[in-house]
Amino acid sequence: MAGRNQNRYHPHGISNNFSVHSQAMSPSTISTVLKIQQRHRSLNPAIEYALHDNTSTGYEWLLPGWIAEERTMPSGRIYRYYYDPSGNLYRTKNEVLVAWEEAGIVVLDP
Repeated sequence: MAGRNQNRYHPHGISNNFSVHSQAMSPSTISTVLKIQQRHRSLNPAIEYALHDNTSTGYEWLLPGWIAEERTMPSGRIYRYYYDPSGNLYRTKNEVLVAWEEAGIVVLDP
């Protein structure tokens, strides 16, 4: 990914350090991305960062405004993290589903 680790910015203010895997980001997705970027202290250039929303293959189960972040380590191991529209971090899909259940959201087929 050319430019991934350079200090240039996406038109929406999203750093090119993140690879965004969405055809067109919704305003709620952009808002969430900007919130989580404010919390990242610095990005490790050895790690590949990818962001997904509910328009990304394999992440259609996410609600609008929710983001999945994939961090690919130099070893090839992938860590996944999830963020709600407020920017709160969830470490597993199960944590996301529990949060939705506690909020009264009914999920039929995650």
